[in-house]
Amino acid sequence: MKYAKFGFVMVVITLLFSGTLFASANAREIAIIAHPYFPMNSISASAVKHIYLGEKTSEGGVKIKPMEQRDEAIKKRFIEKVISSSVDGYKAYWIKKFFQEGVTPPTAKGTPSEIIQAISQTAGAIGYVWEDDIRGDSGVKVLLKIEVGN
Repeated sequence: MKYAKFGFVMVVITLLFSGTLFASANAREIAIIAHPYFPMNSISASAVKHIYLGEKTSEGGVKIKPMEQRDEAIKKRFIEKVISSSVDGYKAYWIKKFFQEGVTPPTAKGTPSEIIQAISQTAGAIGYVWEDDIRGDSGVKVLLKIEVGN
């Protein structure tokens, strides 16, 4: 009986540990991308948050033009992880900001390839895509990668 309990505990520990490794190995990343001439080569998650909340609008004399995706899955992960808000909270924030300050929210694009293309053609543009959506020379530079889990 004593060995059976020990064996059971070892199996549970092994499953928990292997589950942690499995989850980590398959975790998705969001890449923060920008136009090749964007004045920064890296960025912090805090700075990205300020950009997407309309609090930071320029860098090095360049007007920042944030773009976001219409894909609800990545948008939800981005808002929860970077903005530290819910999608509904983020929408409410922008409605209030638009009517009180006249500031427009980030431009929404449909697909990852549309957002990559728009950013590669727009000076000062910044956006986010799944890391695996960036292939070869896509005409953008990666400023930050953020692990968002599975």
